[in-house]
Amino acid sequence: MNVGALKLPPASLRLKLTLGYALVFILASVLGAVLIYLVASTQLTRSLDATLEETAAVALGNIEREAGALRFAAGLNVRSELALELLNARGQVTAQAGGHEHLTPGLPRPGFQTVEDWRVYSVPLEGGGWLRVMRPTDLLSGLLETLARVLVGAALLMIVLSCLGGYLLADRALKPIDQVALAAASIARRGAYRERVPVAPGGDELTRLSTTVNAMLGSLEGTIEQEKQFARMAAHELRTPLTTLAGRVELLLDRPRDGDAYRAGLLQLQERIGALRALSEGLLSLARTDAPPTLEPVELAGTVLAVAEDLRPEFRAAGKTLHLDVEEGWAQAEPEGVRQATVNLLQNALKYGGPQVTLRVRPGELSVADDGPGPAREDWPRLLRPLERGPGVQGLAGSGLGLAVVAALARRWGAELRPEWAQPGFTVTLHFPGVNG
Repeated sequence: MNVGALKLPPASLRLKLTLGYALVFILASVLGAVLIYLVASTQLTRSLDATLEETAAVALGNIEREAGALRFAAGLNVRSELALELLNARGQVTAQAGGHEHLTPGLPRPGFQTVEDWRVYSVPLEGGGWLRVMRPTDLLSGLLETLARVLVGAALLMIVLSCLGGYLLADRALKPIDQVALAAASIARRGAYRERVPVAPGGDELTRLSTTVNAMLGSLEGTIEQEKQFARMAAHELRTPLTTLAGRVELLLDRPRDGDAYRAGLLQLQERIGALRALSEGLLSLARTDAPPTLEPVELAGTVLAVAEDLRPEFRAAGKTLHLDVEEGWAQAEPEGVRQATVNLLQNALKYGGPQVTLRVRPGELSVADDGPGPAREDWPRLLRPLERGPGVQGLAGSGLGLAVVAALARRWGAELRPEWAQPGFTVTLHFPGVNG
């Protein structure tokens, strides 16, 4: 049996708080009881010592010497619980008054001391000898013993009450957390992400916790709704080319055709398959932006120059000119992501921009400008959403994912995607963090 493998079940927070409250109350009770006992013992001892000092002062005025021997005057009245003794210089008792109790022989020490259940006050006399005033400590011990019993009983009662009070305090403190946990568990179990947990009253930590949970649920609801909307739109966009492909295949198989007709039909199918492939690749690129980023220094100039060379034949085929204005610049991003963003921005300018396109790189910035009018300002936020296209471009090939992928990459890197309209011209700039400007 592996003893090291045994693990106790984790204690609940309610139990931990109860024990914590109880421990504080117990320590306070014990310290309070000890303090009360010490103060009472000190005060009672001082009261007893004051009585002995007063008695000694009276006795000093009633001491007589006769034939060199010390004795008490006949008129000295001593309380029954007190005992007075006169001692010679050798410590021998020469006279007594009041109660009689013989202590261990020997020279006394001046001041107060406790000897054999007696409280003793010794005063040296002029000309030699000692006055010793004594009182039994049984009354003091009895009072302190009774006080100790009372304090122990009170401490035990406080321990019980502290455990009960600690549990009540812990339960009251954790009840709002239980409500939040139960509400969150119910929401997760039923998938009712539009619901919210109850907000604790006040402005303490529990209020902030419930508010934070509600904010998280709101963000989760928005994400889920966006995913649902994206799935619906993607299904719609995929259904159209698939339906077209199915229709053309049925048309080709409807009746025998010559080779030229089959070739023409296959070319049309190839075109549709290319559009479908572009759409699926765009969806895949957008899905990849949800993965955790792995940022590293990226040399912007080298990356964009390679993309420009790859796309230059497409610009020539479209009758457009691609200008390069590139300086050395670095950014914290992902090399493949920067390449994808550059491709998307250049292809957008190629499809929808003017005849002159400029690719510009500055430290921390990558921008694509053209001399076209650009999209309407009010359409820009919508164009950053997946599968959204501007008005009047339905006849052009495209999936509506280019800008959405660039915007998602910008959020992924903490960068900013800035549109700028000029007369004439439209510029899209990807501004990376950590660079002023």
